Amino acid sequence: MKIAFLSTFALDANVSLVNALKQSNDVYFFTEALYEVFNFLDKKKLTKTISKGTEVDQLERFRDLIDLDKTFVIRGTRNSNVIKKLFISYQIHQYLKEINPDVIIIDNNMLTYFVSTLAFRKKMLLVVHDPFLHSGENLIIDRLLRKIHFSLIKQKMLLNENQKNEFIAHYNYNPKDIHTSFLSVYDFLNYFKTKEFVVSDNFSILFFGRISPYKGIKFLLEAFVDILSTKKYTDITLTIAGSGDFDFDIEQYKKYPEIKIINEFIIPENLANLIFNSSVVVCPYIDATQSGVVMSAYAFKKPVIATNVGGLPEMVKDKLTGIIIDPKNPEAIKNAILELYNNSDLLEKMSQNIEKLYFSGEKSWASSADRFVEALENIK
Repeated sequence: MKIAFLSTFALDANVSLVNALKQSNDVYFFTEALYEVFNFLDKKKLTKTISKGTEVDQLERFRDLIDLDKTFVIRGTRNSNVIKKLFISYQIHQYLKEINPDVIIIDNNMLTYFVSTLAFRKKMLLVVHDPFLHSGENLIIDRLLRKIHFSLIKQKMLLNENQKNEFIAHYNYNPKDIHTSFLSVYDFLNYFKTKEFVVSDNFSILFFGRISPYKGIKFLLEAFVDILSTKKYTDITLTIAGSGDFDFDIEQYKKYPEIKIINEFIIPENLANLIFNSSVVVCPYIDATQSGVVMSAYAFKKPVIATNVGGLPEMVKDKLTGIIIDPKNPEAIKNAILELYNNSDLLEKMSQNIEKLYFSGEKSWASSADRFVEALENIK
């Protein structure tokens, strides 16, 4: 089967999914260099509107995962520049017409591929990363573009099972048109490992990712300060790493030497180092769908403490690959952190479970790709 994969998002999950799909299919991969935070590609280094993968030095490290001769990088522009955006969309469509794929996976609601969406919508599978928009991020433009793409593309793929029935009921969709798969480990991060990695002796707690109200960071900070107040734990640290604006006063937490706040975009090399040196990753989200943060942590076999929201309980198996807690509950976060702090054997067992389940087991990329192929077979 000839598949075109149209993306504007991160290479993180996509390079691994494309790699799994291409084992038994002919896959062409398109991605857009617009915001570096999306896919770690610097569009300033691109000399053409559409560059072949072999012409993009930053993709060279992923040669084992994606076929660079069948990869295309678009020098992106913002949706607000509608005329230019649609012209680029037309140019991309000329490439797609020449490729003439049997089916198309599209993972976004942007204008980047809008001409192709109009022309090829009947052979498309839309990956819905967020079945419902996050708290504080329900923007008018997001709602409009979602509505257009949802109406044009019949077949949809969710990346968690938990929200499937609610999604179908909310939009009144035919269950036969809604499919589910899952994210697996973001092993692309292993391609950014350096020899300078140093394992810390401290018990290191890590939050990383875009700073946003729905992430529940203030509850994690409250929990950690409560731990520090006992004065029993002198070898425990917390790092908050990511770009964005905090929705609460962060200054009060900067006085603690055990708390490190890195409020900036974390390049992959530094992100890999942060995860490698962590003991546990915490996702204290107020709401969620699935999480690339969990899969990034799993790439280095790090257990995750996550809240019982969205698809997180599917990704974090309670007491097997991490701990599931109630949202908005600093006491629950505190107890989960101390449970792992006081039980190194449990921490190690969780790491082993992550390896068995996600690297070669039922949650591997090969298994995820099988779900995509099954959905695509309904379109052909």
